[in-house]
Amino acid sequence: PAAPGSPGPRPTLLYGYGGFEISLTPGYSAVMGAGWLEAGGVYVCANIRGGGEFGPDWHRAALKEKRHKAYEDFIAVGISLVS
Repeated sequence: PAAPGSPGPRPTLLYGYGGFEISLTPGYSAVMGAGWLEAGGVYVCANIRGGGEFGPDWHRAALKEKRHKAYEDFIAVGISLVS
């Protein structure tokens, strides 16, 4: 994605996790900040179905035969970044 006020796209790491009803909450990583971000990179954490961020129903929405929903969520975040 392009940063606000930047002339164009920037290198981006897209990370996602959705499993075991575990939540990935916003946070700061000094290693990520000192390296990737200071060099102009963008880091995106996608909260995909299967995690616990939005409660048990969010977790159950990607169990067993519906596991593909987690992958579809990840793909949708990636598409929205380049749109």
